[in-house]
Amino acid sequence: MSIAKSQVKLQALAALASLALLTPLLVAAALLWKLFCKLFCCSSPRSIVGDVAVVTGAGHGLGRAIALELADKGCHIAVVDINMTGAESTVKQIHERAKVRAKAYKADVSNYLELVELNSQVVSDLGPVTVLINNAGIMLHRNAVDPEPAEVQQMINVNLAAHFWTKMVFLPTMKTLRRGYLVSISSLAGLFPMPYNTTYSATKAGTTAHMRALRIELTLEKQRDIHVCTAMPTFLEANEDVVQLSHQIKIADLFPLISAQSAARRIVDGMLKGEREIMLPELSALLHRLITLMPVSWQDRSTILCTGSRFKQYIALRN
Repeated sequence: MSIAKSQVKLQALAALASLALLTPLLVAAALLWKLFCKLFCCSSPRSIVGDVAVVTGAGHGLGRAIALELADKGCHIAVVDINMTGAESTVKQIHERAKVRAKAYKADVSNYLELVELNSQVVSDLGPVTVLINNAGIMLHRNAVDPEPAEVQQMINVNLAAHFWTKMVFLPTMKTLRRGYLVSISSLAGLFPMPYNTTYSATKAGTTAHMRALRIELTLEKQRDIHVCTAMPTFLEANEDVVQLSHQIKIADLFPLISAQSAARRIVDGMLKGEREIMLPELSALLHRLITLMPVSWQDRSTILCTGSRFKQYIALRN
């Protein structure tokens, strides 16, 4: 038995050594492939004219911007939000700029039964859903250092669990039709963890991992025309609380704020081109890959070195 264990260990070490030796070549090949695709593989975005999209959290901010962008592409829109005033305002803006059908729906995305009912209503009003944009989310706790358990649970329910419920409700139709788009709005905070925002970082990291696993599942099931995309933007100008904090602690010096409109255009364009993950700003993708090559202790220290003073200011302002 000990000999067999030793052989397994040697095989694992040999595989690790081979991977380490091949890594520079793989990195170079990946960069060349990326450059080649940028220059020569200009695939045209697919048409979604006449498709039906559900956009959660579409009563304001990024969700509204994405709903408007999809409507411009000819997509009928189910505007979903817990705030019906905001949702109806989005519907009004859609009708002012695009000749598509749009309707506002009130639903709590963390409630599975409400989503089941939502799907029935949307199918009856607009048709079967082939585009799902999971955008609804919560970012800030009232007390960053010591949040209430109910607040933590609510963020987990909305930012993470809701993605499971929407997938269970809307994905079966896409599988039956053998086509569709599923986009989840995650965050760079899932890759670059934010101190004093552990719940937010954890839920966004979980969402990113969920979508990566789902892509593999769909590939194994030969559902090649169901495209799963994860968008990971930095802070957006759409959230007033985030904008105010960003200016106060100068976090925008490290993570420039992005307008909801530009983020929406990039996300919808990437979705239609079949991109799997979109990081905004684009440079953050390279930064993330470089950082993950470092030992974990170095990663922690570099985060503290670059952002420590700013997050101390953040805590002082939030409490």
